[in-house]
Order: sequence, then structure tokens, then C-alpha cells
Amino acid sequence: MDTIRHAILSSAEARMRRGGFHGFSFRDLAADVGIKSASVHYHFPTKADLGVSLMRSYQEQMLAAFGDAGDDRTLPDKLGAVRDAYRRKLSKAGICLCGILAAEHAGLPEPVGDALKDYLVACRNWLISAFAGSRAGEPEKRALVFSSALQGGLLMSHAMGDPKLFNHVTDEAIKAQVQSSVRGKYQRSTQRTR
Repeated sequence: MDTIRHAILSSAEARMRRGGFHGFSFRDLAADVGIKSASVHYHFPTKADLGVSLMRSYQEQMLAAFGDAGDDRTLPDKLGAVRDAYRRKLSKAGICLCGILAAEHAGLPEPVGDALKDYLVACRNWLISAFAGSRAGEPEKRALVFSSALQGGLLMSHAMGDPKLFNHVTDEAIKAQVQSSVRGKYQRSTQRTR
């Protein structure tokens, strides 16, 4: 990726995470990067184009940080990788990109809203694969519950200004998923022996 395009995306992500999709202009990005506003428009003709590119880049970054859902890591290690990827986003100024955009969803341009949905579906599918690979029952339900706890923990932690809150919520969510998975495996094995 060319360095100016990358710098524009980095500036847009930082500003979007602090003030939302509508909280900055191309002039703001140009000032951050040290270029003219026309140069931002050269790389991203519209703000919607910028938003879609940013969501796609964010999706690539986050899924890469999660690792392979089908690898031989334990379920707690896989869920921990997801938690850690979001924790890194929380530790910087602002909230994670998907959290702020989800809150603004009704006011987003349709292509940006669609890119956000694509991101959320990709994350959900990653979690479903991780749960299914660990032979946890009801992987779709588990993915929804875990991602809801994760996103809720991010929002609460950000609003309260307390990163420890996110750690507590996600540690408990991982523990609950692992305990539930073990109970489910035990129940399925006892049902087969009857």
C-alpha cells in the first residue's frame, strides 16, 4: 500500500475512533498527513470510499491478529487472541472502529454500513469456526454470546474510562465459554453412553 494512502487511513482510523464517521473532514486528514485536501480525494473520491477502505483494512488487521481459527491452539488461547486484539485497540485513544461505527450505523452511508456488517459477519464466522473446532456445542450461539460480551465490555470500559473493566468482562466471558464447553462435552458423552 502506498505510504500516503496508508497515512490517510491511519489518520482516519484515529479520528473516527475518537469522533465517529462524521467527526472529521478530508481537510483534517490532509492536515494530519501534511498534504492537500485534493490529495485525500485522489486516494478516496468520497468519504464513503474512505470508510469502506478503512473497514476492509481493519478487518484484515483484526482477523490476522486473531490467527487461524482452525489451528491447534486451545479454545481459551483463541478467545484470548480475540480479546487481546480488541484490547490493543482500546488502549489507544478512542474505542474500536466497529464499536463506534455500530453506534452510528443509522447515519452511515450504505456502503460503509455494508462494510461494517461484512466485518461483523467475518468476526462471527471466525468465532463459529473456533468454537466448532473445539467441539463446543452450539458454536453459532457461543459466537454471538462471546462477541456480545466483548463488544459490551469495550463500550462500557470506554465510557467508564476504565480499561480494567474490559479485562474483567472478557476474562469472565472466556472462563464461562470454556466451562460451558466442558459441561456440554460431558453431557454429550454421557448421553451417548446411555
